[in-house]
Amino acid sequence: MDNVLGSGVKKRRKVVDMLLLLGTALLVAGLSTGAALVSEAYHVSPAWLLAFWAGVGFLMVIGKTYGVRDLKSPRFAAFSASWLVIHVCVFLLVLSYLGFLYYLPFLAAELFLGFMAAIWLFGPPAHGPRGD
Repeated sequence: MDNVLGSGVKKRRKVVDMLLLLGTALLVAGLSTGAALVSEAYHVSPAWLLAFWAGVGFLMVIGKTYGVRDLKSPRFAAFSASWLVIHVCVFLLVLSYLGFLYYLPFLAAELFLGFMAAIWLFGPPAHGPRGD
């Protein structure tokens, strides 16, 4: 089976894919439940838990776009960390004062400005397989 780039890819069985998907779902559910139980035991606000998961999702987007190799660069890591802090602060402030529907335009603007700054400082992300 060929992928979009034309290189050969092993075709996995549908059952294996479904088991991997189920395992990932159970892992996320377990981590979320564990984080909620720990936050309840140590009296941590649920807003911090929500901010943590928003940060994890944000880092996944950055890692998927630029690759792990770029995240190992000290300059890019510092930029990503500062962008993460801005992202989580905007997330918490807009959700606490305005609500989720107002967060969507703020998210689009923040991601647009952040990616424009990243492209300006570090160049556009590489296309194709990264080999990370």
